[in-house]
Amino acid sequence: MTESGRRNRAGVAHCAWRGLALGSCFVLSASVAAFGASLTTPRLTEGVRQADDYFLGRQNPANARHALQLLREVVAQNPNDYEAWWRIAKFTCFLARHTEKSEKLQLLDEGVGAGKRAVALAPQRVEGHFWLGANYGLTAETRSFLRALQLVDPIRQEMETVVRLDPDYEQGAGLRTLARVDFRAPFFKGGDKRRSMERLEECLTRYPENSLTMLYLADSYLALGLREEAREQLEKILSLCPDPNYAAELAENQEEARVRLAKFFRSGK
Repeated sequence: MTESGRRNRAGVAHCAWRGLALGSCFVLSASVAAFGASLTTPRLTEGVRQADDYFLGRQNPANARHALQLLREVVAQNPNDYEAWWRIAKFTCFLARHTEKSEKLQLLDEGVGAGKRAVALAPQRVEGHFWLGANYGLTAETRSFLRALQLVDPIRQEMETVVRLDPDYEQGAGLRTLARVDFRAPFFKGGDKRRSMERLEECLTRYPENSLTMLYLADSYLALGLREEAREQLEKILSLCPDPNYAAELAENQEEARVRLAKFFRSGK
């Protein structure tokens, strides 16, 4: 193969990682009251409660940044506060999706570190594992193709742990992220678009109105040549009524659905 050919294949392969992190990051809209595998509602410090309140207004990035700063102050006072650490991993993931690359990488490094700290403090709690995997996913999307390949196994490991600890966490986000890895990863790293489809269909059976699952399932259907099935999922997304806790993310998914309809079916709503 020529040098030009190798560069082209590398470019295509790198593009395949675009959007990997969305399988995890779009669940940022879920209520901050969801605590995964916990049997009781955790006791939260005032700083963590205030951070949650600010994060509800995350459509204004200043609120999300203030929430993150509050959590940094909490862990500075108590380095063993699990509730603060997993939220740092979550909030940095959100902010990284909405910043330029230079700051994005700093936020992702912080998010990975926070996720690891949360996992070390409470390895049987689901949140730390999920948001560590989410930050790995966005890192794979942001850094080089080779770095993305290195992160495939760590992402899978964290999401498999999420599924084992709490398969319903954030509406099946662990399994949905595994399905997206199957869709994005090259075959030599275990990529399998048919398995991606099967996992997403399972997710949709459990949560039939999850717009991100529908969007990803449409992508898998398109990759497998199932055009009418893909169109059905995209049109369903446009018919969903917004939940106040999910309104911003649903709007993003609906816009993505319109883009796909226009691109693949020359129609949109």
